[in-house]
Amino acid sequence: MNKIFFVIIVILITPPHALAESLGEPLRSPADMTVAERMEMLKTASKYDNCIYSQAISRADDFSDIRHAADFAMGVCRDKLGDLENSIKTMGFGPDFALAFANHIRNRAARKILPELAIRKSGG
Repeated sequence: MNKIFFVIIVILITPPHALAESLGEPLRSPADMTVAERMEMLKTASKYDNCIYSQAISRADDFSDIRHAADFAMGVCRDKLGDLENSIKTMGFGPDFALAFANHIRNRAARKILPELAIRKSGG
């Protein structure tokens, strides 16, 4: 009885990607990424960056604070960030890597758009 209970507890606390790896679906290392896969990731990230830029710039005058315009743009473009994360997972890389890369792209986009909005808002 104790052994069965222990096995059930171990299965429940094991992350899903670890179970997939143990079931014969090994996750790929980012070091094994091909040039074509890198280019695909960067192309998808570029679509997200372009969406952020166009949405934030077009709606900057609707918000008194540039951070609100950036937040609005990030909300509108959230699906493109999800596309990036899903494409990374589809390539066979782990969900942790996909999430970390998507978060990096999101943070980079925010750091890039805020100075641009500040300059445009100040009339420069």
